[in-house]
Amino acid sequence: MIKKIIKKVIGKYNFKRISYARNLYRKLKCENKNLSLFDCIKKVKIIHEKENKAEEIKELLQKIDLEELEKKDNFYYSIDKFKTLYSNKYIIGNLTIDYSNILINSLNDYKINIESNYKDKEFCESELSVISGLEDYIDRIVNFITTDEKSNEIIVNLQNIKDKSAEGFKEALQRILFYNQILWQTGHYLNGLGRLDLILYKYYKQDVDNKKLTKEGAKELLREFLEKSHKEYYFKSNSLMGDTGQIIIIGGKNEKGEYECNDLSYLFIELMEELKLPDPKVLVRVSKNMPRKLMEQSLSCIKTGIGCPLFANDDVIIPKLIEFGYDEEDAYSYCTSACWEPYICSKSLDQNNMKPIVFLEPFHRMLESEDIESIKNEETLLEKFKMYLEDYIKEIIDELNSVEAEEDLVLTLFTDNCIKNNKDISKGGAKYNHNGFTGVGLANLVNSIININEIIFKEKVLSFVEFNEIRKNNFSNQEDLVKKLKNIKVKYGTDSEKVINLSNKIIKMTSNAMLKYDNQFKGKYKFGLSAPSYIDQGKLLGASFDGRKEGEPLAVHISSDSINGYTELIQFASKLDYGDNRFNGNVVDFFVSPNFINDNFEKFVDFLILSISVGFFEMQMNVVSSETLIEARKNPDKFPNLIVRVWGFSAYYNDLPDDYKDYLIERALKSENNSL
Repeated sequence: MIKKIIKKVIGKYNFKRISYARNLYRKLKCENKNLSLFDCIKKVKIIHEKENKAEEIKELLQKIDLEELEKKDNFYYSIDKFKTLYSNKYIIGNLTIDYSNILINSLNDYKINIESNYKDKEFCESELSVISGLEDYIDRIVNFITTDEKSNEIIVNLQNIKDKSAEGFKEALQRILFYNQILWQTGHYLNGLGRLDLILYKYYKQDVDNKKLTKEGAKELLREFLEKSHKEYYFKSNSLMGDTGQIIIIGGKNEKGEYECNDLSYLFIELMEELKLPDPKVLVRVSKNMPRKLMEQSLSCIKTGIGCPLFANDDVIIPKLIEFGYDEEDAYSYCTSACWEPYICSKSLDQNNMKPIVFLEPFHRMLESEDIESIKNEETLLEKFKMYLEDYIKEIIDELNSVEAEEDLVLTLFTDNCIKNNKDISKGGAKYNHNGFTGVGLANLVNSIININEIIFKEKVLSFVEFNEIRKNNFSNQEDLVKKLKNIKVKYGTDSEKVINLSNKIIKMTSNAMLKYDNQFKGKYKFGLSAPSYIDQGKLLGASFDGRKEGEPLAVHISSDSINGYTELIQFASKLDYGDNRFNGNVVDFFVSPNFINDNFEKFVDFLILSISVGFFEMQMNVVSSETLIEARKNPDKFPNLIVRVWGFSAYYNDLPDDYKDYLIERALKSENNSL
C-alpha cells in the first residue's frame, strides 16, 4: 500500500528512477562503503518518453559519461552505470550475441542487410536509427580520447567498427569489448561472451603467422581483455554479487565428431588460473576425445578454488539438442545461458531461467488437499502427485505466457532472422523461441517418497496422517526421527536402481506435463534439474519428509548428502533421463578438498575423463576446505579474496549473504569423507 501511494505521488518515472538507484546502491556499496543512497538517486538518470525506443537509445548514448583512457590501456571500455533506459515491461537478457558475426560485419554491413530486407518501414527505420546512434557514439569516444601513438591505434580500431571488418587480434578484442559495453549500457543483463577461443583464433593465427604478434603478446592482450571484462563487476551482478552471466565457452566437438581447441583455449584457462578473478568465468565443453592436456589445464585452474571451469559434456548435450529440434549445425555450436542452460546464441530468444519448478510445491499441495490416509502404496502416491504436478506446471506456464517483453532494438540487430523477418526479438523474430525452467528440490522429493515408503508403507510405525502432522509441526521433539530420515542409505545421488527409477518417473511426469504446451511464439518449454533458487525457495517451504526442516535450503543441483564417492554420484547422474525437453541445465555439484586434488592430481584427471564417457551432463565443484570456510566466516578480513562456486557462477565469499556462507560450510563438512 505504501509503495502504491509513493508511486502515485512521485509518478511512475521517478519511482522507476528511485527503484533503479536503490538496486544500484545495493550493488555498489559492496565496493564503495562511502557511497550513499542519496548519492545514487542524485546521479541516476533514466532516459524515457522519447518518440520511440530508437530515440531513447540514441539519447542514452549521447548522454552517458565517458571515462578517460589510461596510458597502459590497449582497449577502450567505459560503462556509465548511472544512466539507463526506462522500461516497465520484462527486459530480455541472459543471452549471448554471436561475436564472430560482429567481427566480420561492420555497422555499414548491418545497414545493407536491413535495406536489402526492407519491408516494414517502422521496424527498419528504428534499426537504422540505432545504427546511427552507435556511429555517433563511436565518434564521441574518438573525439574524447587524447591522442598519442598508442591511442591512435585504439581510435582506428573503433572507427573501423563503422565500415570495416576486424582484421587483427587486438582489433577483434576491442570490437568485442565495444559491443559488450553497449549491451550492459542499454540495460541488458547476464551477457555471455561466447566461444571466444574459436572466434578469435583466425585473428590470432594470422597475426602470429605474419609476425605481428607472439603467443606471449597475445596472452598479455587477453589478460587486459579479461580485466576489462571484470570491470564493473558489482554493477554487472544480477541477483547476487558475481552473478554476471559473463561466460567464456572453450573447446567443443564439431559436426565431424572432432574436438576443437587451440592455443587460445589453453591461454584463457591459464589466465583465469593466474588472475584468480571470480568473473568472467570459463565453461569447457568436454568430450571423450578431448586432449588430456586440456583437462589437466582445467583441473589445475579448478584446484585454485575459483570454481571454474564448469564442464559441459558435448557427448550427451548435443544429441539432446538435436532430439529437441535444434538444427544439427546449431546444436554443435551451442553456448549456455548465464549459468549452464544450453541454447543457440544469436539465433534464440530462449529465456531459460525465468522461473523454477519447485518439485516439493505440488507435493505439499497434495498433502494438504488429499485424503492421504487412503494412500497405501507408492504407485497411488505418484498417481495423486501427478495430478497436482500437472496443475502446477500449467499454472507457471500460464504465468509466463502472460509476460510481455520490452521491444529490444539492440538484440534484434544482432539476432539471426529478426532483420530478415522484420520482426523484433521480443515479438518472436528469432529462429528459436523456446522458454526454459530450472528445477529445484527433486532430491528432497525423491528422498521424501523413499522415507514415506519405509516409515508408512513398509515399517508401518506411523500412519500417513501421523507422519504428516509431525512434518507440519516441523519435527518438533523428533530429533531421532529426523536423524533416521536424513541417514537413509538408499537416497538421491546413490547408484541405486530404485532411486534412479523413481527420479526418472518424476522427471518424465514433469516432461509430459510440459510438452502439452507451446509458448506465445509457438516455441516449446524445457526444464532442467539445476536451479539457483535452492536457498530462496527453501525459505518458502514447510518441512519435508527427507528430514529437512521448515525454511531450510533445498538440495543443490545433482548432488548428494550421503558420504558416498564421487564416482557413485557420476554413475547416478549418467542414468537420469535428459531426453525430450529435459536438458535445460543438469549439473553434478560436489565439494573437493584442495589437499585431495593435490595428492591425487593425475588420478583425479583420470576420474574426470572417465566420467565424460560414463555420461554426466554437466559438472562443477568447489575446491575449498570446511576449515577455510569456517575461519573466513569468523574472520572475513583475513580472506578478502576467497572465491567460491555459488550457482553457475563464482563469487567472493565475503560478498555472499550469511545463509549462503553457512550452507557452503554445511556442504563442505558433509563432503570431506568423500573419496574416489
